[in-house]
Amino acid sequence: MKAVALVLLFGVFIAHDTANWISEATGYSPAAVFYMEQGAWTVVLSACLLVFVLTQKASLWRTLALAAIGISIVEGSMIPVCRLAVSDISLVPRGTNLCDYVTGLPVSATLLTVEIMIVCWIIGTFYRNGSEG
Repeated sequence: MKAVALVLLFGVFIAHDTANWISEATGYSPAAVFYMEQGAWTVVLSACLLVFVLTQKASLWRTLALAAIGISIVEGSMIPVCRLAVSDISLVPRGTNLCDYVTGLPVSATLLTVEIMIVCWIIGTFYRNGSEG
């Protein structure tokens, strides 16, 4: 618990109070840095939650929680990675997902489809096996 507490304390200050400093050093706007920090913070919080969920008894609900945490880590990771790849945000058409713009592929729709399929597969597997939640 000490390590988790220290990671959370350190992370919350980094994620909320350093956008201006990092902005000056990188050339990204403070808003862009804050946006990327929040994606990274999502990953940190999800990883801490993962530690807790892994200690729980195996069940449908634990498996769904693990899927949700995995989705959160993947989606949270995409935020800073894709934003780092865009030097001029004004070039991105309004309403366009940054990862879709960067790759030229429908990343967000594909990922959402895969995530829903995984959740359905988990539920179907538990239902077919007659497992209790």
